Amino acid sequence: GILLSDAWLQKREGWNPRIGFKQSIGNFEYLWYVFNLISVLCSNFPYTCQTITRGKLFFDLQFETRQLDCLNEIYNLFYDSQPSLGKNIKCVKPELFEYLDYIALAHWIQGDGAKKNKGITLCTDNFTIQEVVLLMNILLIKFDIKSTIHKEKKYYRIYINNSELSKIIPHIKPYFLNSFLYKI
Repeated sequence: GILLSDAWLQKREGWNPRIGFKQSIGNFEYLWYVFNLISVLCSNFPYTCQTITRGKLFFDLQFETRQLDCLNEIYNLFYDSQPSLGKNIKCVKPELFEYLDYIALAHWIQGDGAKKNKGITLCTDNFTIQEVVLLMNILLIKFDIKSTIHKEKKYYRIYINNSELSKIIPHIKPYFLNSFLYKI
C-alpha cells in the first residue's frame, strides 16, 4: 500500500532493490508505524532530511530497507524499464490485483488519501490515466467499490464517495492510526 503512495523502490545496477519511505516531520507517527512493521528489513533507524518544494524548505523523516533479493518480485510488480529515459518508472500492472488487500488499501489511503466532500480522493498523480482506470477496476472487482476519476490540474485522481467508502471502513479501520481516522 505504501508503494501506491509515497514509498519507492530503488535498484542500482548490480544490486538488489530496497524500499525507501519519506514523510514530513508532522507525519512522524505514521512513518514510525510503518518503520516498526518492516524494521526487520532495515539496518538503520529513520533519519532527518530536508526537501525544498516550490521554494519552501520542509523537514522530513526517511528510512530505507536493506537491499534484499526478496524485494525483486515487488520491484518487478511496480517498475517498468524506460530505456529512452535511462531509468525505471513506477507503474501499476494488472498483477497488482493479486496483492491489493485491506491492509494495503489502508496504507494507500493513509499515505495518499485526502478527505473530500464526505468521501476520499486517492492522489494518483504519478500514474497515467490508464493506470488510474486499472486501479479503479481493481477497487471495483476486488472490493465492490465504485469510484470516479477527478482531474486536478493535469493529474487524474480516484474519488470514492461516502457510501462506497462505508463498505470498506470496517475492514481497513483496524490498520489505521487514530491520527489518520479523519480521512475515513
